[in-house]
Amino acid sequence: MKPLLRQLLPAGLRGQVAGILLVGLLLSQLMVAVLYVALSPHWQRELRPEFAVDKVVMMVRLLESVPPAQRANFATLWNESSFTASYLGDDMPDPACGTDDSSLRAQLAQALARVPAVLKACAPASGSDADDTLIRVPLYGGGQLQVLTPIGPPLRVGLLEQAAIGAFVVFATGGLWVLLTWTVNLPLTRFARAAERVGIDVNTQPLQQQGPAQLRRAIHAFNEMQERLQRMIRDRTLMLGAISHDMGTPLTRLRLRVETGRVADNQAKMLQDIEALQNMLASALAFVRGVDDTEQHTAVDLDSLLQTCCDLVSDLGGTVVYGAPARSLYHCRPLAMLRALTNVVSNAAKYGERAEVSLHRLPGSGYRIEVMDDGPGIADADKERVFEPFYRTSEARESEKQGMGLGLSIARSVILAHGGTIELADREPQGLIVRILLPEAASPTAPALARIV
Repeated sequence: MKPLLRQLLPAGLRGQVAGILLVGLLLSQLMVAVLYVALSPHWQRELRPEFAVDKVVMMVRLLESVPPAQRANFATLWNESSFTASYLGDDMPDPACGTDDSSLRAQLAQALARVPAVLKACAPASGSDADDTLIRVPLYGGGQLQVLTPIGPPLRVGLLEQAAIGAFVVFATGGLWVLLTWTVNLPLTRFARAAERVGIDVNTQPLQQQGPAQLRRAIHAFNEMQERLQRMIRDRTLMLGAISHDMGTPLTRLRLRVETGRVADNQAKMLQDIEALQNMLASALAFVRGVDDTEQHTAVDLDSLLQTCCDLVSDLGGTVVYGAPARSLYHCRPLAMLRALTNVVSNAAKYGERAEVSLHRLPGSGYRIEVMDDGPGIADADKERVFEPFYRTSEARESEKQGMGLGLSIARSVILAHGGTIELADREPQGLIVRILLPEAASPTAPALARIV
């Protein structure tokens, strides 16, 4: 039943609410139509008492307005399959009646201004349908009008039948409404519970995407947020562990040199250890700033930002080739984005000997930045690990090039904070491609164009 409802209901929340209302309305109308079709033949055959009285009164007025010789012909003009009228003479005996309908007779007497005793309204004793009612009215000028027709109750449906039909409609439509509403509201309830669980344990299982289209998008964004929180906590844990491990060695050397009393002889080496400790702390601070930067979003020229990044790397001795379209407006945190892109380009120029940077506008919205180099590349097993704080590949550790293993970690943190992605791919015939996708962000409240110089 649920899969069928998901296929029949629209994807959007507004469409599903409108669909629930429409289905309930159609169901109630359908049930009313079925009841009407089932009871209509019976209703069409039987006259309600007030209608029967009106019809008889009209015939009496008509027959009394014509000569007695023509009354028989005029009376037969009213005959139908369930309504038989005839003109009788004064010498006709009283009909054999069964149950007398005093209520109908009183209505006829009031409408015709006659004495009820001279009128007949009863069930015929025999020779006709059991539902028929026999009516006989004496006419002014002589003769009698006799009508034989089925007459129903004043109300088409009795109180018991009305209560049964009402209960059926209420329970049928109410049950369907509850089922459809539960189908729509269940994903919302699960989404609220998942949000509460994440506040307690960020490592809970991601929520399955289901429900209306708007809710599925919200669940997708919620799962991405949870994944980023997990990654941030994991990166912080790794960072603290790496700092504790890497700072242990120079601190141990400093302690030994102080305890042995050879401070003066090892002053240069001790200064090197202190500088290494300072570099570790500076790198850790840069990593934290890359994640927790409170810089405001601003509209910048992404082309200018990349050009500035390439100039900074070139000034430090790196070889960088840049090609990009002119003027690409993008909303971001300029200094954080500059730091991230500079780390990526600097790594390419340092370990790949030469960096090629390009910027492309995506057909839908957003931008794609590619940084390519001619270096040895990175093994597939290390393509994800290089984004971990303080992790360096074996080739990087064996080389003479200095580094703390935080450049790509900072870059990924900044890019993910902007809703983008960063991935590594092999370049043919050799080298590495760092591909960055930046979706178009919403305009900030103060969209002043900033140029990073």
